Amino acid sequence: MSTPILGSRHTYTRPEYVDAETHREISDFLALESELLDDRRFHDWVELVAGDFTYQMPTPKTPDTPFKPHFDDRSMLIDESRWSLALQWFRRFDEDIYEMAWGENPPVRFRHFITSVRATRTVDPDAFTVKSNAVLVGTRQSDLPKYITGERTDRLERREGELVLTRRWAVLDQVVIDFPQLRILL
Repeated sequence: MSTPILGSRHTYTRPEYVDAETHREISDFLALESELLDDRRFHDWVELVAGDFTYQMPTPKTPDTPFKPHFDDRSMLIDESRWSLALQWFRRFDEDIYEMAWGENPPVRFRHFITSVRATRTVDPDAFTVKSNAVLVGTRQSDLPKYITGERTDRLERREGELVLTRRWAVLDQVVIDFPQLRILL
């Protein structure tokens, strides 16, 4: 359904959101994912993502006009795969090398807040595009918490009856990033 925007020549097309049961399933998946990340259960989190998973975070920027994207998609802050996350990012938390992972010691405590979940079907009936707003809070020792916010666009697919995350595109709201570390899963 297209609805004209007042005072504009543009029309708004309302997305066709998933049904309530599918939305609940997707929301439960995102809540579990956040819990695993917050609890540092990274090896369990990896089981929620597909083998061909990609995670990209473009470099934020402030354009001269509000009609242009607030990011540069030619330059990535983060451009990772399931393989690089599991064998490079998460390896630093393994007990045998943790004492040498100075960037993680003392550890940053994270808390994910995922809101405004909007899930739509794709051409593939077993795939969904899921947009959500995310707030990530990071606290190291007794320092004041630091916040980072953004919008995520995920692709979830049903494979062998289970939802898996196949792609994450996260766009930060901040251009100047004041956060305990940049190795984050928003």
